[in-house]
Amino acid sequence: MTSPEPATVSPDSPGQEGAPRRRIAGWALPSVLGVFTLFTLLVVSHGYQAYQADPSRGLAPVIIGHGLLILLALIGPGILLYVVRRQEWELQALEEERDMLMDQLQYQSFHDALTELPNRMLLEERLQHKIIDARRSGTRFMFMLVSLNDFKRINKSLGYEVGDQVLKRVADNIVASLRETDTVARFDGDIFAVVADISERSQAEIIARKVQDAVGHPIDVADSPLSVSAAIGAAIFPEQGNDLSVLIEHADHAMTKARQAGGHAIVFSEEGATVGVDRLALVTGIKDAMIEGHLSMVYQPKLSLTAPDSHAFEGLLRWHHPEYGLLPADMYIPLVEQTRHIIDLTHWTVDACFATQRELVDMGVDAVIAINLSARVLDESGFPLWVERMIAQYGLKPERIRFELTESAIMQDSERALQVLLQLAAIGVGLSVDDFGVGHSSLAYLSRLPVDELKVDKSFVINMIKWESDRAIVKATVNLAHDLGLNVVAEGVENVEQATMLREMECDMLQGYYVSRPLTKEQLLKWVASRAA
Repeated sequence: MTSPEPATVSPDSPGQEGAPRRRIAGWALPSVLGVFTLFTLLVVSHGYQAYQADPSRGLAPVIIGHGLLILLALIGPGILLYVVRRQEWELQALEEERDMLMDQLQYQSFHDALTELPNRMLLEERLQHKIIDARRSGTRFMFMLVSLNDFKRINKSLGYEVGDQVLKRVADNIVASLRETDTVARFDGDIFAVVADISERSQAEIIARKVQDAVGHPIDVADSPLSVSAAIGAAIFPEQGNDLSVLIEHADHAMTKARQAGGHAIVFSEEGATVGVDRLALVTGIKDAMIEGHLSMVYQPKLSLTAPDSHAFEGLLRWHHPEYGLLPADMYIPLVEQTRHIIDLTHWTVDACFATQRELVDMGVDAVIAINLSARVLDESGFPLWVERMIAQYGLKPERIRFELTESAIMQDSERALQVLLQLAAIGVGLSVDDFGVGHSSLAYLSRLPVDELKVDKSFVINMIKWESDRAIVKATVNLAHDLGLNVVAEGVENVEQATMLREMECDMLQGYYVSRPLTKEQLLKWVASRAA
């Protein structure tokens, strides 16, 4: 796709640094020739005067003697000229090599190494220019995100080399299906982005179908044809966003809906969707939400396969926004994590869960409640001490409290995380590694952590009946955890077939809709009472 590359200014550009070098080399030749000419004239003049002073020596010997002097005069400047010219050639070669490296670095900075498509940085720059031009001219264009379905499964089952081939072929097919004036970029991982001019909505739908067909074109990899599909989310400028961030958010929200629909879904964002929520307003509004009662906790039960009569739950945060309704946690938690508000939000969550647990204790129910912790909390050295005070304040047993952290959260600053986790473990609370299998923790580091539970990510559990590779991952995780003396919780259990298979694998605990949907506190208390009866 054609589009001008972003202009860059380099302090070492040839026009600035090379010019002085060329000026230095430029005066060398005339200077050397001038000195040589002057010296030759002096030698000839001196020789002729010597001949006139003593004609008996003869003209020939004088000419020969002074000719040798002239020859010597030629050798010195010649050598100097060669040295200077050689330096000039070397400088020129270095400048050309530097310019070539600068061009390569600039290209690599703005393009994806695998597909050679523009990367997200260049895409956003082009998109910003596109928005400015469209505002001036009053034109419309579409921004589309194309997410490959089940691409992680291709990497796991066929290998990353095959996955890379698929990405390159899909990229080529998308580019071939569009116009020269359209832009195709690699947005993130297995997500591509398309920017295309349109005049009406129906044209946008045609372009989206073309891209969908291009993605679905069979690809010959690993000695066999492979077909992939994509979930496509699209937004139209200016209807679904008049600036860069809002337009991208609308397309991303539409893509999420397309993923949920499954198959070859194409979803166009609708104006006024919740994705248009002001991010800054969410960050600043979380404090008011804690004060004004817009936050609540729900609790998802877990089923122990080794102790069926025991009670265990995971506390999940909910934000009922007065204007936007129920907001998904992934819409605001990543934003709040960038501020100090995440500490206040964690304190609020822990306090709410402890209060619920106290009610359960008063009912005579000995339950374990798990609470999710943010990576930012691991930067707070005083957090374990605060937890210890809260446990004493509510009169709870530390061993009935559990904190869950994702692999990625632990690995952001592994040594600092280890110290905080050791302090929490010293209090007596349980510690779990959440979403295990999708992060990047090493087994050696995992063995150093004071955790006593692994939670297998639901992305493996959901499809383990259908996919042998996912089934093997779940089984290996269960065996690994047991070898390390850890319990295993399988997330995302939705049916009896999955539950039966996990029981055969000797998984310790199940969590998912097969056990129960998340319950409000009132529903939880009734659920516990009904089981006791």
